[in-house]
Parts: sequence; structure tokens; C-alpha cells
Amino acid sequence: MKTMAEIIGERLKALRESKNLSQAQLSKLCGWATASRVGNYELGVRNIGVDDAVVLARILDTSPSFLLFGDEVSQGNELPEKQRRMLKLFTQLPESEQDRMIDLFEVRLKEIDEYVEKYLRGRFKPASE
Repeated sequence: MKTMAEIIGERLKALRESKNLSQAQLSKLCGWATASRVGNYELGVRNIGVDDAVVLARILDTSPSFLLFGDEVSQGNELPEKQRRMLKLFTQLPESEQDRMIDLFEVRLKEIDEYVEKYLRGRFKPASE
């Protein structure tokens, strides 16, 4: 009897082959250093974590739920179009640039939080003032 990891590995291999990608090509598109990661997933030697399932699903144009569970109901539409587009662009960046983009988002969100806090402080002054 096959393990769940082996069943998922077979599903991953079929999806990869349907896109005419080698293990090395898929690994590179996912931002991983070597093809052995994909190979281990396909053999069922290594379990696919949620983060990797999301990355693989995006590259293979499917959903993490289909990859992990064979759920054909949702085929990659878990995220709104803008978020899918942003993720696609983000994954095309080198890892160092991805880190810079994350830092930029964090700085911008902090700026927005500070602005909202100042606005609310000015709008809702304590009664003692």
C-alpha cells in the first residue's frame, strides 16, 4: 500500500511532466538550489510542507489542495487576482531582492499604522484634555 507522501509525489510528478518541466527546471522556478528536493517529494521520501505546496502549486498552475489532497474543486483560485499576480512577480526576483521587497512592505505598513494612529489620536482625544 502506498503512503500519502508517495501518492502526493505521483501527483506532483504528473503535474510537472504535464508542464514539460524537468525536476531541475521546477526547482529553479521554485527558487530552490537543487533538483533533489523535487525528486525526494516525487519519490515520497520527503513530505511536502504547506509553504512548498503553495510554491509548487503556483508554478504548476494548480491549487495546494489539489497537489496535497487531489481536490479538484479549487484549481488555484484561493487568492485574488492581484495577489496571484504579485506572487508571480515576487517569485521572479532573486532571493536578495525578495528580502528587500519584504523589508519595503514592512516599512510601508509601519508608516501606514503610524499615520492611522496619529489620525485616531487627533480625532479621539481623551476627555481630560
